[in-house]
Amino acid sequence: MEDNFQKEEELDFQILVSSVNNNLPKIDNYDHLIINQLHDEDVPEITRDNLFNYYEKGISKSRNRALQHATADICLISDDDVRYKPDTEDKILWAFKNNPEADIITFQIETPAGKPYKDYPNKKFGHDPQTLMNVSSVEIAFRRKSITESHVRFDERFGLGSVFPTGEELVFLTDALKSNLKVLYIPEAIVIHPEESWNDKWTIKKYIQAKGALLYRVLGWKAILWICILSYKKYQLSDYSLPTYFKYMISGIREFKKLDLQDSDKFSNS
Repeated sequence: MEDNFQKEEELDFQILVSSVNNNLPKIDNYDHLIINQLHDEDVPEITRDNLFNYYEKGISKSRNRALQHATADICLISDDDVRYKPDTEDKILWAFKNNPEADIITFQIETPAGKPYKDYPNKKFGHDPQTLMNVSSVEIAFRRKSITESHVRFDERFGLGSVFPTGEELVFLTDALKSNLKVLYIPEAIVIHPEESWNDKWTIKKYIQAKGALLYRVLGWKAILWICILSYKKYQLSDYSLPTYFKYMISGIREFKKLDLQDSDKFSNS
């Protein structure tokens, strides 16, 4: 028992940052690496030990590159607009040491004013497919060995810069559950992020379609019930009628199925 505890004491920590066009954050206190996607040809390539440049687009591609280069036992997913609390590393390592069964732990975000970023539960729990829908990427920390051995990766069809510009973290976490990884929630704020308006996205056709595709990707045909519920809740935020809103979400499923079939054909012919 003592040997196991000592092994947990030796966990090391690393932040995996996704950035674009040299928007490189300054992180002095924590070990980190940066995946820097260069979208414009006239942006100069910067060389640094912990910096990896790629001429490609897509947040999920960036996350997967970070998984490829990560070296620490415990890793935190992050972006270039996130700031860190003085005890970020301590809180995360403490959580994993005290929950050795956990492969992934999600935490809380704090606003610059020191308020909770969302309406978070105040008790620890094990995630299920429904609770995962409320998780943001920068709340996610994981045991690198668990992710490596399970081969769970980000689906590069989802997330900003991809075909369906939303939900990459939900797909990642849902795939983790399907791979029998243990995903916990701990009510501790670990990072600071500016407040954003989420309702605006529900008014954009491309985003509405992407939500339909996302729900189908994680739920299969059970997504239809969620699409009905979300269409009813969200259509009033937009200029679309309820039938039109529902149609856009369903069209996202059709687009995903078409893309999924193309990917299957590609692999079967390779």
